[in-house]
Amino acid sequence: MISVAVDAVHTALHFPGLRVSCSRRNGWWHETRRYRDADFTYYNVVPAIDALLDAGILVDYDLQPAGRSTGIQSSYRPAPWLAEVALPDLRHEVAEVIRMKDIEGRLVDYRDNDRTRRDRSMLAKVNRRLAEADIGLVVPAAVRDDNAIRLDGYAVFPGMTSLYRVYKGGWDRGGRFYGGWWQSCRKTHRQHLTIDGHRTVELDYHQIHPRLLYGIAGRHLEGDAYTISGWDRDVVKKAFNTLLNTQDFEEARGAIAKNLGADRDTAEWLILDITMRQPDIKSYFHSGIGMSLQNIDSEICRQILVQMYRHGIVALPVHDSFIVAEQHEDTLSKVMQTTFDTVAKTAQKLF
Repeated sequence: MISVAVDAVHTALHFPGLRVSCSRRNGWWHETRRYRDADFTYYNVVPAIDALLDAGILVDYDLQPAGRSTGIQSSYRPAPWLAEVALPDLRHEVAEVIRMKDIEGRLVDYRDNDRTRRDRSMLAKVNRRLAEADIGLVVPAAVRDDNAIRLDGYAVFPGMTSLYRVYKGGWDRGGRFYGGWWQSCRKTHRQHLTIDGHRTVELDYHQIHPRLLYGIAGRHLEGDAYTISGWDRDVVKKAFNTLLNTQDFEEARGAIAKNLGADRDTAEWLILDITMRQPDIKSYFHSGIGMSLQNIDSEICRQILVQMYRHGIVALPVHDSFIVAEQHEDTLSKVMQTTFDTVAKTAQKLF
């Protein structure tokens, strides 16, 4: 009941009006029990919510019919007056750091294996070091508000330092690391991050997926894969990634047209231009290989986190980039280069 109430206060303060969903289907609690503390069960949480509703701490309850799958969970809103309640400093702890989602994006259970045990052990060490580090943000426009740092039109929550890994549909799909509050910062703000009082630097892999694809094809990427005459680079980059994450041409054309806010003919012209620019890897377009590439770049991330931990260096991952204190830039650069080369060679053998 305390956890639900604290979450309600936090939501009322930082996300006023937001509805909080809660399943009243016992099966859902059983199916997803891996991802919660053992005390958070159907028989504990649902009565706690009912009691808080009776007390007026939670309001506007939208109760969905029990025993009937509607695809919509019951939900409530925190009482607006909760925004006036002061909270102590909160630290978000992740119950399960290895997560598996199905193709619809729903958390599902899985059997532990050597990979999950390895990753869970690694993340326990990395997360402990992240929790001990003083990760700050020195931006004139930043305003500290209880457990949040408010920036230009959004907020981040410094208590969220624990990383977790998310696979999507299989152990060879996805696997990226999420959870760190710095990942929610815009790039213009990330340059003002500090680690234990030191200024930081962010190094990233330029064009990581095109480079990986060219390596898999046994070719070398020349120039910028996203630069095509007559098209904005960001538009090409988004379309390129769409081509990797769709299953066929029609799906790709429709998705790109929607993203562009243009007609399907314009989307088709863009696909044609990208294909002509990338003949060596065109066979991978609209093949659904995108999630497999994410799995490869997530393995690069894992190995970098391990190496930086062994060096005693705090590294903040942002998918294909990493943030360290300035004095560790050279070490990070060398680790990133050797790790990419090693993993890319392994990936080439898998396709």
